[in-house]
Order: sequence, then structure tokens, then C-alpha cells
Amino acid sequence: MRSVRHRVLSRVACCLAGVVATAGCVSLPTDSPVRPGRDLGVQDEPQLNSHRPAPPAEGAAPAEIVAGYFESMLAYPRSESLTRSFLTPTAAKRWDPAEGLVVYDDETLVVEGETLTFRSRRLGALDDRGSWTSSTPASSAITLPVRVERVDGEWRLANPPAGTYIDSDYFDRYFDPFALYFFDPTSTILAPDPVYALLGESTPTVLVRNLLKGPSRRMSGIVSTAAPDDLTITAPVTLSPSGVAEISLSTVALTMTSEEQALLAAQLVWTLLPLPEVREIALTVDGQPLTIEGSGTQFSVEEAFEGYDPAGFAVRAQLFGITRQGLVRVTQDSSTLLPAPIATALEKPRSVAVDPSGALAAVVSRQGSRVVVGQVFDETSGTSTWFRGGKDLLRPSWDLHQVLWLVDRTSAGARIYVTTGDQTRTVKAAGITGQRVLSFAISRDATRMAAIVSQDGRTRLVIAMIDRSPDDPLDVTLSSADPVFVPSVSFSGTNNLVWMSPTSVAVLADEVGGDLQPFEVSIDGSTITAFDGFLPIRPRAIASGPNVEIPVLVGSRRGELYVRDPESGWEPFGGGSRVRSPAYPG
Repeated sequence: MRSVRHRVLSRVACCLAGVVATAGCVSLPTDSPVRPGRDLGVQDEPQLNSHRPAPPAEGAAPAEIVAGYFESMLAYPRSESLTRSFLTPTAAKRWDPAEGLVVYDDETLVVEGETLTFRSRRLGALDDRGSWTSSTPASSAITLPVRVERVDGEWRLANPPAGTYIDSDYFDRYFDPFALYFFDPTSTILAPDPVYALLGESTPTVLVRNLLKGPSRRMSGIVSTAAPDDLTITAPVTLSPSGVAEISLSTVALTMTSEEQALLAAQLVWTLLPLPEVREIALTVDGQPLTIEGSGTQFSVEEAFEGYDPAGFAVRAQLFGITRQGLVRVTQDSSTLLPAPIATALEKPRSVAVDPSGALAAVVSRQGSRVVVGQVFDETSGTSTWFRGGKDLLRPSWDLHQVLWLVDRTSAGARIYVTTGDQTRTVKAAGITGQRVLSFAISRDATRMAAIVSQDGRTRLVIAMIDRSPDDPLDVTLSSADPVFVPSVSFSGTNNLVWMSPTSVAVLADEVGGDLQPFEVSIDGSTITAFDGFLPIRPRAIASGPNVEIPVLVGSRRGELYVRDPESGWEPFGGGSRVRSPAYPG
């Protein structure tokens, strides 16, 4: 089974507040027959109950027309004609629902004499390809003065806001997170570009069409696509009863080399994989099957192109850590000292990181000044010092190219290094370099660096993109770090950031007025999820990995370990061993 998660994540701020009905305020309609929450694709269509708001009523008051306009955009399936029925003829022609999609909550329609104002809190927005942008505190307030005019004796809205407005409840019910997949600079692994898509029969078509548009602005110039600029689909994607998605490509596909066609097929497979109803893909041009070298005219989304998995293959979900004896392998019931020399290479090391293959371990000295690397299980191998002279090294992070990433916390702020043992280079990233960094982690596909940065008494999650020479894995550059706006929590402690999936990280944080606990945060900032179940310890360390086979695990200050079981919640792990710096490979 592929390591792809597909579920709806509950937004911390997704409570749909009932609009206050006070003097001068009108409650907007919020009742709907739709059901909350779903975690499957289009195949589970019965859960996507239809919702058809009423058209304008004869003699409706101005406030009712405005309220009906916003309610009409909550129709499922979507109905542009219904929304336009609330507008004047001129406004109906001018209004473009594709000009952007805004997600809001806490909405109120304020009536002051003949003046109407729609007010709400803007959570974020989707662009025309489904990429999410969270609102900042400075941009979250929505205040829209609205004007109505008489049309044949009936009130109609004359100045509708650009684009589409939906509330957070509608967004959580009818939109799902996906990813468009593009190749990393070495063309050896796929990297995800997170998007959202409205669920329904058109979902596969929307995903394929947006994939062919190329990567988002943030990833442009770092990742690549096999699709030529002018390649399009000539018809909506069709799905057979047996689950075969037929994608009709324009004739430009015939100008591609067989290798380019295969790479495009890999991108399509991974982009459509989260849809459970899609089992196979068939490509056609002018109605004729397109043969993909090595895969034929029809290929399985579960089995084809597995080698490009951005999460990689789980290495037995093996947990490592540090005890008084040294570097250990931890199982459900015990911990065992590793047989290789790396296990005791340093006295009382502070942290450890194991590379994605599970073969190499990097151990940081107690003082945080040196990093020693060695084989994990080879008893005959030696160890070598890959870095020395550090001031306060955080837990290292590996990428799939066996490049070790280091962040040294100096008096002048953080310094970033990459090393392979033979060579070490300094890398700079605006927003991370020179800052007070609490934690960092490199995504397994080696296209992103996530970090927790503390500044002016506030902590924030930031993401920097990694560009790399195809010929030299150590030749990397970092973009400036973009903040991931997560206003509901405060990040705490050091070394408390790990990748949980190709598009999300696991962190330790506390909600306002709450206790420290683990969260999953999407890298686009659209969702943050707390793990349910009673956690009997105050967590100090966290471990996870980008594969679904690797569970989330937390450790206490005393080294007690608890693992997250989806069925039973948090359970003890390690048989009572006291383990510090728990870490999975990668």
C-alpha cells in the first residue's frame, strides 16, 4: 500500500459561529442538510448530500437578498446561475466566480439605515489552481459594503465582491486536500505541491488540469514537470465502473519522448492516487491509446511508479534513541544497544538522527559541538567525525541523498550547514539564518526545510524551499523562509519538529490556555489537528516519519515513551526503557 494519507483535517478555527442577531444586525442563513466530515473520495458520493438554497423570494427585503446571495454560494453542487439570480443584470455579467475563493467564518450582516455591510473573519483563500494562502491577523477582517438596486421592482445586489465566498463549514465538508506532483531537481523523486479541490465528479479533471498548469509560484524553478507548456486535456476525465480513469491528452503528447511520457504518467498516478475510486489510468490521444514504455496502455495507481514515492518505503518503522548505555533500537517491549561502534562512540550524546535507509546514524555530542556518523548495524564498521566546532547543534536531519543537515545555534544566531563527511558547506536562508531556531527538519524528498523560529517572544513555523544541483547533491541553495500562519498555537521546546507526511509536520505546541501536546500542521497552513486521546505524560520529544506505517510517538522529560494507536489512543512503548531523542529513519 502506498504511503499516502487522504483524510479531512479539522481546522482549529472551523467552528461556524452563529451570526449575532441584534439591533442593526441580520443573521445569515447557516442551517444546511449536509453532514459534517468525510474522508473518502468521489466514490463515497452519498455522503456529499446536495444543498440547494432558495432563489430570491418575491418582495424580498435588501438584507434578505444580500443574505441569500452569500447563501447561494454554499450550494452543492455549485450553481453559478443561482448566485447570479441575486444580482442585477450588469453585476451578473461582471461577476466571475473563478476570480478566487475566500473561506470565512463569524459572519454578520450589519444594517444601518439603507447601508448594508457584510463582516466576517477571513481564514484563507484558494487561487485558481487550488493553492491555499492563510490570512494573517492584519488581513483576516472582511468588511464589504454592499449596495442593492431595484430591478423590475425587486431588490438585487449591484456590487458583489470578486470571486466566491464560502464558509468554513462548507469548505470542510466539500473540499479535500490533495497534492500535484512534480519532480525534484535530480528527477529521482516526486515532490508534492499541496492544493484543495471541490469533491465531485469533476475532481479528477480539476486535478489533472491543474497539474498540467505546472508548479505553483513557490515551487517554480525548483521542481520540474514532464508536461510541455502547451499540453492540455481535450475532454473531462472519465471514470469507468471498474475504476479506470481515461485521460484524453492533446496531440502535443505525441511530440514527447517515451521517457517524458513515462515521467508524465508518474506525475498523473501520484496526483490521482488519493482518489479511492481511481484504480487504473489510461492515456489517449485523439481517441487512440497512448502506450507508456514499461507500463503499457493502462497502469495501476497502486503499483506503477512506486519508486518515485516522496515518502519512500518505511524502514520497518524502526525507532532509535539514546539511553545511558548509548544508541539503542527500541521495540514495543524493550530497548537494545546497537551492535555497531556508533552506539557508544560518544559519551552521553544529546541527540541522534538516522538516515532514510536506516543504515547511517548521526550522533551529536553532549556539548553540541561535534557530530559523529557511523553504520547502524555493521559491527565491523568504524565511525567518523563529520562536523566539529559547533556551539549548540540541534538534532541533525538527513535527506534521501545521504546529505546531513545541521543547524548550529551561535551567539549570532543560527548557522546552517550541509555535509557528507568529505565536504561541508554553509547554506543561508533568510528568516532562518541568524535567527533563534528551536527545531528544524528536512523533508525526505529534500525539497523543503521546516523550522521553528523564535523572535520577539513569539514562535512560528517557517518553510524554505531547497534547490539542488542535479550533479552535486551537496550543492544546495535555500529560498527565504515563508511563515506558516498557525495563530491558534504556540510552539515549545527544542527538537520538537518532524515530518509526518510529504505535506505535513508533527510538532509539540500548546493552544491558548491549553497543555503542551502533539499537533499535525499542513505545510500550507490550511489545517492543524490535535491528536485525540488521553496522553498521560507531558511530552518533551516527538518522533514520526513521512510514511503512514510510522506512528507518532512522544517522550517525556524522564524518557518515558508513548505511541499513538489510531484505535486505542496513546499506549506505552519501549517496555519501561528510559529513552531520549527518539527518532525514526529519515
